[in-house]
Amino acid sequence: MVAMSARSTLLVVTLPAILLLFAAPALAQDSDVSESESVVQAPVPAVEAPEEAPAEESVEWSYRFLVPATMLIGTLAVVGTIVMYFVRVTKNRYRVVE
Repeated sequence: MVAMSARSTLLVVTLPAILLLFAAPALAQDSDVSESESVVQAPVPAVEAPEEAPAEESVEWSYRFLVPATMLIGTLAVVGTIVMYFVRVTKNRYRVVE
């Protein structure tokens, strides 16, 4: 069983090495062809189109008015709730002794 394992390991190591030796020259020839083909330049267009500047996007009215108004009302509600809580709690917590 040990000899079979050694043979399979030898096969696994040598087979890719042999394939690499035979494939390397073929790969080198293909790369030379692709380099010479990549030198070809693209044709110049007959009429050049002017580049247009991107149009400015207008902000929707909801973002300009509703969102800030909602944030302001929400902030005022939170602050008002905190103030009312402290006014009511401190008013009932302490009593003036006469």
